[in-house]
Amino acid sequence: MSEYRDFTGKSVEEALRNAREAFGVGLDELDFEILTPGSRGVLGMGAEPARIVAAPRSALGGEAPKRSAAEATPLPARPPRDDRPRDDRPRDDRPPRRDDRPPRRDDRGPRRDDRPPRRDDRPPRTAGSPDRRAAAPVSTAEEEMVQVARSLVREREELQAAEASPAALAAGEAILAKLMEHLGFDVEVVVETGETNRLNVVGVDDEEHEALGALIGRKGERLSALQHIVNLMLSRQMGEWTRVLVDVEGYRGRREQQLREIALRAADKVVESGKMLQLEPMPALERRWIHLALRGHASVGTQSIGEEPNRRIVVIPRAG
Repeated sequence: MSEYRDFTGKSVEEALRNAREAFGVGLDELDFEILTPGSRGVLGMGAEPARIVAAPRSALGGEAPKRSAAEATPLPARPPRDDRPRDDRPRDDRPPRRDDRPPRRDDRGPRRDDRPPRRDDRPPRTAGSPDRRAAAPVSTAEEEMVQVARSLVREREELQAAEASPAALAAGEAILAKLMEHLGFDVEVVVETGETNRLNVVGVDDEEHEALGALIGRKGERLSALQHIVNLMLSRQMGEWTRVLVDVEGYRGRREQQLREIALRAADKVVESGKMLQLEPMPALERRWIHLALRGHASVGTQSIGEEPNRRIVVIPRAG
């Protein structure tokens, strides 16, 4: 639709603020879709801006089709990067000259206290001039709305990673094996396919098994960072935004098995009581494992309810 325009920023909040200022509306009067949530990268590498498309709801007849279709809309490919070697990029190769060096302190211009105030020399602001600093701060409700939209993007990304294609898995395997070699680990990268496709890093002996625990971290934080690096490198190689699921010593696999056991115990309780049972809030990938565990159960079904980050699964008895 021609009413939609692209906006970017260092974060989703900044991109939305730019859209609100451009259209002169509040966030609740804006229809938008987060195309890329933005990333600061890891160790300063792989930073990406946040990018959205937005339009005022007044121009859409009061509707918000992008918000309504957010969960079903796949993520677009990220814009291509400049893959030219650094030496091929335009630059100024002139060597520095002595005259380019800053002057000595005695030769510098007037000090700060001797300079005339610059603000008084500026032309007065006209009535129609936009003042970006005058934008209203984002309210608590608007922040929650942004978080929900951001979580939907992350949810789609996690589900896409669990269903990675054979080509993505093969390319990711090579990248991950090379990365482990550079880190000094003697490991094997195993491609595991099935209901959840993943790349599992396995040590070749007991010493490596123990050393690999350092790659998992507290609650899998380092494992998530490792997966992020692999996906950045994979996306650059594939030429589009591509994700794979990375595991170390079956850490995610053990969590999957644990959740399957929780699902089966919940199903037994529902069959015994005849009443539905709500499980604790879970991320999208873990909810997927619960759904798969009870997909073929004859007496119960599953349904996701609520909004992120409190979205959860309800196990319900089947009719009859």
